[in-house]
Formats: sequence, structure tokens, C-alpha cells
Amino acid sequence: MSTSTHTAPATNRTDHERRRLALQASVLNPLTDSFLRRAGVAGGMRVLEVGCGIGEVSLISARLVGPHGRLHCIDTNAHALETAEARVRSAGHDQVTFEQTDIASHTPVRAYDAVIGRHVLIHTPDAPAVLRKAVSMVHVGGLIAFQEYDLSYFPRGYPELPLMNSVLELIVEFYRRAVSRPNIGSQLFWLMQEAGLPSPECRMECVMDGGPHSPVYEWLTETLRSLLPQMEALGMTTMTTGVSDTLPQRLRDEAMEQRGAVIIPPMIGAFARKPFAKA
Repeated sequence: MSTSTHTAPATNRTDHERRRLALQASVLNPLTDSFLRRAGVAGGMRVLEVGCGIGEVSLISARLVGPHGRLHCIDTNAHALETAEARVRSAGHDQVTFEQTDIASHTPVRAYDAVIGRHVLIHTPDAPAVLRKAVSMVHVGGLIAFQEYDLSYFPRGYPELPLMNSVLELIVEFYRRAVSRPNIGSQLFWLMQEAGLPSPECRMECVMDGGPHSPVYEWLTETLRSLLPQMEALGMTTMTTGVSDTLPQRLRDEAMEQRGAVIIPPMIGAFARKPFAKA
């Protein structure tokens, strides 16, 4: 049965969103784990996570700081925080605390060793202000590490996959219209320096996947489905027909027939340490 977000019951929407987040985690979490390790998040550190959502990065970070570290997670969404806390507690992490607030309102008891975030700045009206506040909350030598998409474009694989490209183009077009900095990931090198940090270490990574068992077909379908109400509000209604329960299989069939791979828009990780104040 074909369903879309604006006609499906609320329980169906919730199930689809949970599925989307689970699929997204399976694809992106390995990149985030590697990024945070490379940045230097390690055992015993005192870390602030900005915009923790339902706790995907919180679970990674809790494992990295270990039982002798501390992780404080903030988000403005009470329901997401409740979900994140339940997941973290069930995983046995007692060194993690949660607070419903934004970074502008958060006042740390003492300076953090690190401030981190994933896919936060793209949804922030004033990304430079967030980074400046993050810098102010770590001690000298403290770590600032953010991982963000560049959703202003998507790399095209070979051979061409017309249906897949149409889905990716819809998602990219939405972000071009909906946010002020769709290429926030590519801006991180500049933005971090504007916030008073030295040139950050950056790496751009793209998920490239295919074959019969790849999760990307269903993940992209659920992502598109979750964006439908906002797309319609932006006048993109005529562009979003055909988002049905058969779409993942059609995407898979196309990729298998063409022996092609899907390339997701790039994600950029950037990190730097707070320098000594200039004399």
C-alpha cells in the first residue's frame, strides 16, 4: 500500500521515523566513531554534546569517554532527550547527564575538555555564534569537533541511476531552499577560524554503497518521506509524487540492473583545539 507522510496515521509516521533513524545510524555511525577518535575524544574526558537528539552520537561518545569520563548532552526537544536518556541508561552508561536547553543558555560548572556535535549547525540560525560559545566553554587546549553535511549537491556515481538521482536531487533541493547554509560542512574550515580557532583538521567523506543488501535504498526513502510535509510547505508538492512503499525496491532494482553505487552527499568532520590567548 502506498503511503505518504501527510496521509498516514501518526503511528505509521512514528514507525517510519524510527526506522529512518535506525537506518541512518547503521550508515553514519561508523564515520562518526572514527571522526571522534581521530579528533581525540578519549577516556576520562569531560565532554559536552550539542543537539544530542535521540542519542546516537551520545552512545558513541559515552563509550569513548568511558566510566571515568563525563558526558553532558543538551537538546531543546524534551521527547528526544527522554529517548536518548533511556537508550544511554539501558546501555549501562551512568556517566552521562542530560539537560533541556540550547547552547546559548547553557552555563557549564567548569570548562569542558571538548564540545562536539553532529548535524547541528545546519539547523542553527547562527552557526558562528554556536561555535564561538563552544570555544568559550572549553579550557585552553580543549577540543571543538563538529561533523556536518554539505547538502548543496551530491556526487553522481557511475553509471547514472536516474531514479536514485531524482531522489537525491529532491533532498538536496529541499535543503537548498530550507536552510541558510546547506553547505555548512564545507564552511567549517572557515567558520572555526572565525570563531577564534586555528586552522582545523578536516576530512570530507562520502558513503558509497550498493548491492542487494545495502540499507541506503530504504534510508533515502524514509528520509524523503520524513521531509514531505516541509517540502509541501515550500511549494515542492508536485515534485514529491511517487514516494511509496515500493520505492526502496525500485531503487534497489535500478542499482542492481546497472551495477551502480549510490553516493550520499558528503559529510565533513572538522576539529581544532583552543589556543592560548594572544598577549
